[in-house]
Amino acid sequence: MSEENIEVVRKGIDALNRGDLDGWAACLSPDVVWESRSGVPGLEDVYRGRGAAREWIEELNEVVVGLRIEIEQITALSDDRLLVAFVRTGRGRASSIPTQHQDWSILRFAEGQITRRQAFWTKDEALEAAGLSG
Repeated sequence: MSEENIEVVRKGIDALNRGDLDGWAACLSPDVVWESRSGVPGLEDVYRGRGAAREWIEELNEVVVGLRIEIEQITALSDDRLLVAFVRTGRGRASSIPTQHQDWSILRFAEGQITRRQAFWTKDEALEAAGLSG
């Protein structure tokens, strides 16, 4: 099952990097709970539902030009969860300053879609939330 979930993540990120927001949203459950922790002023901490999660990425695209997301690492956890390190790059729309931001996510899956994203600033925070630190 984790290989299928990994493919869902890769497919979603590929869609985002192509600008295919519908393709990205199709990887999410209709009732997904999406924690943002984006570090971008004006964005909410939690988005509920596929439409709201899509609003998150649209809002992020409004402040970051040329947004690109790379998968740095994927670790399979128990219970249909993945621990994923992402790196987002782009340029601030207002400042034109290059940005780079790494975050860690725990993604939960059901029926081939992401049902929840928990976002963390550090790997240690993510490991603790996953029950792997100690």
